[in-house]
Amino acid sequence: MPADKPSPRRPLIGLGSRAGRGATTGLLAWLALGAGEPARAAPVDIMPVEDVRPGMKGYAVTVFSGSDTDRFEIEVVDVVYDYLPKQDAILFKSSDPRMVHSGIVGGMSGSPIYIEGKLVGALAYGYRFNKDPIGGITPIKNMLAVGDLPYRPEVLPEARTGIRGHARAGASGWADTMLGLDVSPLPARRRPAELNPVNGLAPLGAPMSVSGLGTAATRMLADQLGLIPVRGGSGRGMSSGTGSAGATPPAPKAWKGGDAVSIVLIRGDNAVSPNGTITWVGGKQGEKLLGFGHEMFGAGPSNLPIADARVHVIIPSVERSVKLSSALNLRGALIQDRQAAISLRTDLSAPLIPVTTELRGPEVAQALRVYHSEVALGAELTPSLATSLLAEALGEGGGDGTELVAIIAHEIAVETSKGPRTIKLREEAFFPSGVDVRAVTRGRGPITLTALLDNDFEVAKIRSIKQSVTVEYGAPVDSLEAIRVPTGEFHAGDLLQLELQLRDYRGRLRRETLALRIPDDAGGEGLQIEVTSGQNARPPRPIAGNLDDLIDTLEAVYPARSMVATIYREDEGLSTRHGLMAELPGSVLEALSHTNTTVGAVRFKQMARRVIPTANLIEGEHAIKLSVKPRRSFDD
Repeated sequence: MPADKPSPRRPLIGLGSRAGRGATTGLLAWLALGAGEPARAAPVDIMPVEDVRPGMKGYAVTVFSGSDTDRFEIEVVDVVYDYLPKQDAILFKSSDPRMVHSGIVGGMSGSPIYIEGKLVGALAYGYRFNKDPIGGITPIKNMLAVGDLPYRPEVLPEARTGIRGHARAGASGWADTMLGLDVSPLPARRRPAELNPVNGLAPLGAPMSVSGLGTAATRMLADQLGLIPVRGGSGRGMSSGTGSAGATPPAPKAWKGGDAVSIVLIRGDNAVSPNGTITWVGGKQGEKLLGFGHEMFGAGPSNLPIADARVHVIIPSVERSVKLSSALNLRGALIQDRQAAISLRTDLSAPLIPVTTELRGPEVAQALRVYHSEVALGAELTPSLATSLLAEALGEGGGDGTELVAIIAHEIAVETSKGPRTIKLREEAFFPSGVDVRAVTRGRGPITLTALLDNDFEVAKIRSIKQSVTVEYGAPVDSLEAIRVPTGEFHAGDLLQLELQLRDYRGRLRRETLALRIPDDAGGEGLQIEVTSGQNARPPRPIAGNLDDLIDTLEAVYPARSMVATIYREDEGLSTRHGLMAELPGSVLEALSHTNTTVGAVRFKQMARRVIPTANLIEGEHAIKLSVKPRRSFDD
């Protein structure tokens, strides 16, 4: 039977194991009513690299338009041995009229190539700016090695306990050793520009279909993920089945080599889905797929949703032609992302986190825009994906080149080992000439999401994310230019009248007085007084001993529109996982500070603090030093 034709249907005998069983309950119930199921994959003959010779002719299978596969002819140019570590590259050319015009196309990654009816490998590489359609094939042998790697949900993501950076242990590490791969839990993401020499064969990459995102947010996300964005669609409305909980599951699909596949990172009102092509179908029920012929992120063990896809058109380009496509129905999960291939399973499902993003403008009381989306789960991915949705709202609401304030709020529903809780965050940012969406990546929301998924205690289950942006025109900002104290002596217990010099955004200068009480027992000490904005100061907190402690620390902030005056003393204390330990003798302080453990203590200055609400945001911080005399006697 030809490799690019579906095989006959067979009765369903199983749908995988472990996490996949619970995730497919709805589909099992639907199938029990008598619906059909995917055909079993037919065995495919393989041609090893050693048998490939220059001049051999064959064909590749891919989708040029819609969802039906088509062929184009190829001819082997030569074999480049050890092009990558333990991986050869087969060079080919094509005389197909469609390829002559477009060249090798991004999105064809994974297109199976057959010679003499045998599968040789996947179309995976091309040259940039090349005049002729010359590309590279990843040998199927290397891809099958990736397909043998197990599904490993225990490291997706994994809490770092004890010493950071420990290697994977026990039997779960056998696959990495077998392939000679890096053994760190999640290797650092590498971008194509960092991997390939100039003018060398470069991975075609996975064109990232984007819809519902503007230019600024798209560029920001493309830079973070290292993928080429292509304006596409979400596939919404193309099929009634979406795979969502409570919805009718889509009809089972019999996958075959050459089919288009999308990796779903965001779906809903906003959508992001890199796309490529299926190379090989295997498993007892055709539940194992291999594709791309190269890595997507190079993240190793993964758990990302996959979908079938519709190709709208091929967009020719001098640099790199790409497929314009849209994701359709959820079909399973990407479980391995490696140098030679991505490995997919149709009998497993990957989680998606609901995200609601609201934009409120300065001229309406109700929500101006509300976006309902879902994002994929990943220690690095989830913060980037959710932040891109927030950046889109921020860019849409703050596009005017004028002074404005963006009020950003988050409600993150999570579940820890102690139970469910909702994290509430609020911050304000001033922009003098329209919003810079990159500023949102430095906000408390992304930092908190990262901490929830990557900390030393446990991985939180993120149940939902609600984020909003409220835009207000104006420049409610005061710059703190100087602080002064009256001349004379300063005694312990005195009420100090601190003079603040403030200048508003229009340049108007004013002075205010702030009263601070010098501690009664500070006689004979040197004090430092600092004044800053509420958003720049952090309340003192013990070192976190568990994830809930860490969340408490992330939530503990002062109001955005406030000023914080702090008196720092010479005495020091320790912040430990057992609490704040103040007023320690020097010998005790030193003994507790230096320990041979991975759980240390942080020294801090003793302080007295006052928080003053303000009408405007405060910029700048200043400090002065004082020498304090003993407390005044009654005779004074």
